[in-house]
Amino acid sequence: MLARLTAFLLISITPAQAADWWSYENARFGYAIELPSEFRLSARPDNGDGLTLTPADQSARLLVFGTNILDGDFSTEANTRMALAKDDGWQISYSKSNSHGISFSGTRQGRIVYVRGVALCNGGAAFFQIDYPKTTMQRYDAVVMRLVRSLRPTKKCVSTTQIVKSFPVTG
Repeated sequence: MLARLTAFLLISITPAQAADWWSYENARFGYAIELPSEFRLSARPDNGDGLTLTPADQSARLLVFGTNILDGDFSTEANTRMALAKDDGWQISYSKSNSHGISFSGTRQGRIVYVRGVALCNGGAAFFQIDYPKTTMQRYDAVVMRLVRSLRPTKKCVSTTQIVKSFPVTG
């Protein structure tokens, strides 16, 4: 009986939660992210690298995009993104990074910015950047956390070492 009740509750809760978010997958770069349904598309670049979204009240702006890493590796790209944010006047107060991902946030003129990036296969990276007023921080904290958890590569990277092991050369 308890198992049926639990299953019923899970089935009845899941559709309501799913309706609050929608999935976006970018085939060009090989990444996916869940996006809040309160945000609407405000721009889509012609090159297909991502989206710009805003809620109806225009209080926030969410950029989701992929990029090719032209110079260096993901760590170099991540550090460049943070340097660009600082050059734009953002006072960075939090940052955490490794070879597979970066997150950083800061403030500027009463607004908060949060940036998350993940490394992709074939020298690419996917990022989201959201900025919103400090006064709406409670409203957007849960949104940011879900964005962070959902940004991910959709293609599994295969290293040349794995290829060599899969297809040994015999002589």
